[in-house]
Order: sequence, then C-alpha cells, then structure tokens
Amino acid sequence: MHTDEIIKYYDYLMRLAVAKCCSRSDTEDLVGETVLAALAFLHGGGVIEYPKTWLTNTLYHKFNDGLRKKYRRPVTVCLDDINGLSEDFDDGFLRSEEAAEVRRELNFLGYRTREVLIRYYFRGQSVSDISKALGIPEGTVKSRLSAGRDQMKKGLETMNQAKNHLPGYLYLSFGGSEGLKGEPMSLVESDPIAQNLLILAYEKPISLPDLSKAIGIPAAYIEPIVKKLVGGELMQMTENQRVYTDFIITRPEDKLRGFKPQLDFAHRHFDLIWKIIQKMSERISEMPFVREMSDGQKIKLDRYAVLKALQDFQHFGTGKIAPPNFPKRKDGGQWLAQAVAFEAGYDMTEYDRSAQYMIHGGHRTTEGLAAGGTRRVRLREFDTTLWDDPTRYAFSYDLYFKHIIPFLWCVYADIPLEERVGYDVPSELISHIPDIERIGLIRRENGGIKVTIPVLKAEEYDRLCGVINCATDELKAALGERLEEFISSQKAPIPRHLTSVPELFRYSDATVYFVMAIVREACEKGLHLNGVTRCSPPVVMTWKEEEKEE
Repeated sequence: MHTDEIIKYYDYLMRLAVAKCCSRSDTEDLVGETVLAALAFLHGGGVIEYPKTWLTNTLYHKFNDGLRKKYRRPVTVCLDDINGLSEDFDDGFLRSEEAAEVRRELNFLGYRTREVLIRYYFRGQSVSDISKALGIPEGTVKSRLSAGRDQMKKGLETMNQAKNHLPGYLYLSFGGSEGLKGEPMSLVESDPIAQNLLILAYEKPISLPDLSKAIGIPAAYIEPIVKKLVGGELMQMTENQRVYTDFIITRPEDKLRGFKPQLDFAHRHFDLIWKIIQKMSERISEMPFVREMSDGQKIKLDRYAVLKALQDFQHFGTGKIAPPNFPKRKDGGQWLAQAVAFEAGYDMTEYDRSAQYMIHGGHRTTEGLAAGGTRRVRLREFDTTLWDDPTRYAFSYDLYFKHIIPFLWCVYADIPLEERVGYDVPSELISHIPDIERIGLIRRENGGIKVTIPVLKAEEYDRLCGVINCATDELKAALGERLEEFISSQKAPIPRHLTSVPELFRYSDATVYFVMAIVREACEKGLHLNGVTRCSPPVVMTWKEEEKEE
C-alpha cells in the first residue's frame, strides 16, 4: 500500500467513525489520527498488506485509547462533596495520595456497599445511625462494611495493574417498532461503554462490582449506564442484584461457520432459482406504471423485487418455527433486539468478505405522514453492499428515520422545502442533501432536486407484490423441502439463563448469506445489474391518501 492509496479509504473510515463519535469534530479528529498513523507507519518503512483491515483496527484502537484516557481511574468520592467528615480523620491524610487511592478504589464498589462505607468512614456515622438512615438491620451494615473492606484491600493491592478493558463493540439491530426516543438503538448507539457492558453480562448474570472490575471502570460510573440499560429492557436485574443481557448476541465466527455451506447451497440451485426470478422481473417490467419510470428507477425497483422474493423464500425455510411475539415495551415501542459482538482487534478480513453476502437488517419499512398529514407514506428498503450503501442512515440515524419521508415527499411532490423547514423537515437535514444524493435517493439537476427511487401508489405496490408472491410460491414448490432440510441443523446456542429469545432468532444465521449469494452470482454471470455504475439502492416509496374521519 502506497501513501496516495490511503485517501481511497477516507469515506469508509468516515462511516466507521460516524457510528462511534458523538460530534462532527470528534469524527474528523478520529479519522485524521487514523490516517496520520498510517502515513507515519509507511514513512517508517512499514508495509500494510491488508489496508482495510489495518485501518479499521487502527481506528478502533485510537477510539478505545481515547476512552481509556477519559475513564482512567476517575474520582467521584471527592472531599468537596462530603459534609460532616468524621473528627477521627486527619486533614493531612485526607489530602494525601494514599487517601486519593482509597477514594478511587471505593468507587469500584457497588452502590449499596459503597454508601455504607462512605457514611461510616467519611461521615463518621455509627453502625446504629446507618442502620436507621437506610432502614436495614445493623447486622447488614456490619456485613457490608466487612465485605467492602475486603474488596477494597484486594483492589488496592492490584490497582497498579488495573486497566480499562473494552473487550469489543456491538452491532445492534431490532425487529418491530422502535420506542418514542428511538429505543433500543438509542440506548447503545455511540456508547461503547454500554455496548461492552452488554457483552460482558451476556454469558451469565454478574454483580455490578464484578462488572466494574471486568470493564475496568468504577462502579460509580457504570451504575447509571446499567440503570439505563435495565430501564430500557436490554438488561434484566435478578433478585440478588445481578444483571444480565436480555437478547441474543452472536459472534462473527458463528456466522462464518455457515458461510461456505450457504454459498454452496445457493450455487447448486442457482439455475433453478434464477429462472423463476428472471420470469418475475420480466412480468414486472411490462406493468404499465413501471414502463413510465426512468431507467434508474426501473433498476432500483427490480433490485427491490428480486431481494424481496428471495428473502420471502428464505423466511419460508423457517416458516414452521413459531413467529416472534414482539412485546410491548415501557418506552412505547414493540421490539426485539439481537446483536453481533466483535472483540477489540478482531481480524476483519474473512468477515469483511462474508459481509458482502449479507443483507443488513433484512426488509425494513418506515412509515410517516406527509403533505400536512394528507398522505400516508412508506419507505420500503433493503441495505446491501452491492451498488448500495449498507448504512445509508449513517449521517444521522434520528434524522433519517424521523424525517427522510417528509423530505422525500416534498421533493417528489414539488413542495418547496423552505415551506416545511422547521415543521417536519429540520434544517439540519437540508445540510445533508449531498449525503442523500450520494446514497442514491435524489439527484440535483437544473438547479432543483429530483427523487430517483421508484414512487408507487398503494394499489400499484399491491400489484407488484402479487407478482413477487407468485415467484416466491414457485420457489417454495421447487425447492422448499431442500431449504428446510438445510436449515434444520443450524440452530444457534444461547446461555441457559436466557429465556426470552424467540426460537426464530436462533436461526437468524442459518440463511444470512443465501439471498445475496444468489444475487451476486447473477451479477457475476451478467444476468443482473448490467451497466450499473453508481449507487442504486433497492428502495421503494409508496403512498396513499390518508382517510379522513367522519
């Protein structure tokens, strides 16, 4: 890899950094540091054989190093915050380095133990006073004092070796409807501490002090994060005050185990499958409303139809497994989460190759009202890595999912955007028009903006789905039994204590590569996406008149 080649990966690094950082400046700083590290390494005579993997790992290391600096041995038991100090304490000792170490270690204790020690040693309260103040027996006070002293002694002996431990990062996804504040994604997005707490609490329930030690961050800091995760129902707390992650987490090696078998299965049956898909595409191209579309819209519509027919067939393979019941959540949503956990420094080479055969999140439908509430509009989309941006919402998750529909409708219906800015189209979204154009949803021409994705009336979409369903039924009849047989042995294991995971979610990795294996083989053979040279996302917008109440 030469110096001038690094710039080719700039956009890729920006997408990674956007998903981790909370501000534009932090994102640019992180990418800048990563690029400078690469330049320095090359200037020193280093050789980067796999640039994407090298740059990815370096960016993650830079990000985690920043967190370690931020959270290294934080002090939250502070003299200025303590009133009524015991007269037995010498002020000189309290301000010594030894006392500072004691206060630091105290913050690694769980809240209940930490509170008793602070009252007893820093506020001079007696066992009886603490018992009355907290409403607990004196024996409980004494046992917590004893346990706390033992934990602190052990911690002080090993404190010089203690380091922050961020074991990895978590890619969360969910099915169902999100909460009022974007839950569950908003609970972990751009929060590596929350992600790592979920990873560490997955295999078995764990106490807060043990969780604090495992991650190397004082309990005083992680308690509010754990409280947020428990309140958001990504974690559960047991009666004995242990916490555990309450959704399925898989590792990249779990997915990779089925990579080659799925590609082999798709290849063996490709000719049969594509014959049915090609007939479907021909029928769709002859539909009157499709004939009126631009070439770019036809390509995106065909991409969408192909993916939907194949994914519907893929789901048929697990059709005999009970569908998940999406529980109503305290946040107002109705969702189920799942995630993939990556270890820090994980070699992404093989996984990156396999990821080219994944659909990120499956078929997604976002719904909203537009044109002052007179149109019900749905955005139906797939996220792939083939002539597509698999994280097209990366410029801002909230902006995309809350405001992209009214924005696109205004563009489609020639409603001046300035009329809607401040209502359902925030000005910040306007600043991202170059991003929205880059991901293939719009195009600027002649001083204006045009929607470049297919836009269908509800009844037109229903007719489209009729053709797609016919193709899916043909695939079921021709190949359904063989697909079911292939899937039957692919069940993922989960920890024994985890009882809330739907059976269907344990088969998520059984066919994760199947759909794109068919699509990519069709492309390689020149049967699909011929002549495509720019981002052409499989996205369709549908609409219908909103019914008025009598």
